Amino acid sequence: MIAIFLALLLILSAEPVFGQFGGSLVSDPPTEQATAQAASELNQTNAELQQDLKANSTTAASVTTAGDSGLFQSVSAFLDSLDGNFNGGINSGQIFSAIFPGWAPLPPDAIPQGANVISKTMATYSAALNAAQGQAASFDTEENHLGSIESANLGAAGLLQAVQINTEAQLAVAQQIQLLRQLEVSHITLDATKAGEELNERARTAATSAQAANLGVSPQ
Repeated sequence: MIAIFLALLLILSAEPVFGQFGGSLVSDPPTEQATAQAASELNQTNAELQQDLKANSTTAASVTTAGDSGLFQSVSAFLDSLDGNFNGGINSGQIFSAIFPGWAPLPPDAIPQGANVISKTMATYSAALNAAQGQAASFDTEENHLGSIESANLGAAGLLQAVQINTEAQLAVAQQIQLLRQLEVSHITLDATKAGEELNERARTAATSAQAANLGVSPQ
């Protein structure tokens, strides 16, 4: 293509050829046809290069133009607040063991100890309920968050923007998994407390009866 361009330049820059005795310009139809063909090809090549440049510019903008940032909304503080509901209840293995000692006779004055067991157990049930209610109250906020992702998706005009919106959507899914895990933690805590309270009551009653039947001495 460069060779054709140079040939055309040489042809166009050549001095006009006159007749031997000063007559009119010498006409060379084959040369003129070839020159016209070369000029046509150069124009077509230039048009193709312009199209390529436009396409490449569009592609470059598509992969380098970022979309709106800040759609991610952390739920860390919200999860901490849900977990904080259990601070007054049975929220650790250490507290569980202290509240539910299992096979151990009741002390002579069992009322304060029994009241503490009931208080901690009820606090745990209340915490689980508050955690569930807290998540239920956040549905509108979650819907707004998902709506913002959808709006950004509709406005994405390039590849990079589409990739970023997809990442935002994946993060939203990951947050839902976090919230489900928090509910499962609440559920396990509630089940463990319920089972522990029931088994502890039976065990302490049986241990107290065994001690009374053994003249006040624990058979252990």
